[in-house]
Amino acid sequence: MKNFRKVTILGILLGLGGSLFGCKAGEMERIQHQEAIERQAEAREAAEIEALLSDCRGYLEQGESEKARSILKEVLHRSPEDPQALFYWKKLNAPLYSTIYPGDTLSGIATYYYGDGEKWSVLARANGIRSPEKLEPYRRIRIPWIPGCKEGKDEVGRIGRRMFGNTRPVKIILHPVDEGDSLETLARKYYRNRRLRFFLADYNRIEDPRSLAKISSLKIPVFPPRKVDTGRKDRAVLRQGYLAMKKGDYEEACRYFASIPKGSVCRKEARHAMARCRLEGAAHYEKLGDEALRQAEPKDACRYWKTALHLDPGRKEVEKKLQEATDLVKALDLLPSLR
Repeated sequence: MKNFRKVTILGILLGLGGSLFGCKAGEMERIQHQEAIERQAEAREAAEIEALLSDCRGYLEQGESEKARSILKEVLHRSPEDPQALFYWKKLNAPLYSTIYPGDTLSGIATYYYGDGEKWSVLARANGIRSPEKLEPYRRIRIPWIPGCKEGKDEVGRIGRRMFGNTRPVKIILHPVDEGDSLETLARKYYRNRRLRFFLADYNRIEDPRSLAKISSLKIPVFPPRKVDTGRKDRAVLRQGYLAMKKGDYEEACRYFASIPKGSVCRKEARHAMARCRLEGAAHYEKLGDEALRQAEPKDACRYWKTALHLDPGRKEVEKKLQEATDLVKALDLLPSLR
């Protein structure tokens, strides 16, 4: 009887132990299955975020800032600590500004900031510019950040080259903003040019340059005094060019006009004079060629027409005349050998 009881108790204990072991094994299997599901979800979430960031990068490279911003908001909502998304968000919310001055082109600004003039379309798209060939002077534009482009450039380099004789600032002044200050008065004070208020706004990344109410201080780049170019020597060269034109020596006149260097106060006048000289000279030498051909001098005609095309290469009629006269000269040269 005692043995029977022992066996019964032992059986019950073994049964309980098996049940407990089975429950524990089932619990472990359930936990492992749940962890596998969570890993798959995390991998799927990571892949979706990576795809969103790839789309965001594409929009940034195209200048579609608002579309990029919308994607970043979604990414940061789903993954607030994502380092790439945080980096893109920081760059997106710290744009550079630039002002379109007379003579500027979007291609030139893109070349300066991005190292690629073809990225003018990024600037056009980011600023809603529909006609890049008709830029409004003194319009401020945003320079959106593009992933992969060289950073560290600002308006100092661009404006220094254009308006301060290609110089760098000698120092940067921290100017405390007083109640009566405005960007225009400060531009007059430091640069004697009220138009450069736009430069101060761009350099300090001021979104609304009309008010300094919320700004405590401004950084003022101070440039060295610019040497005044009186253009005395260049004006003398211009006079020589005009005199050569008057004498009918158009090639010599063009050489005088072309010698006026960039940056000279006479450069614009020299360019206009050069254009006029080329047109007048080409017409002059074309007439001389026509007259030489009438006088049965095809070689002289060829020489005059070549000079006309050198001055103004776009004259199709002169090209045709030159070709016909050249063929005539070749034919005449062959005549003695045919006799």
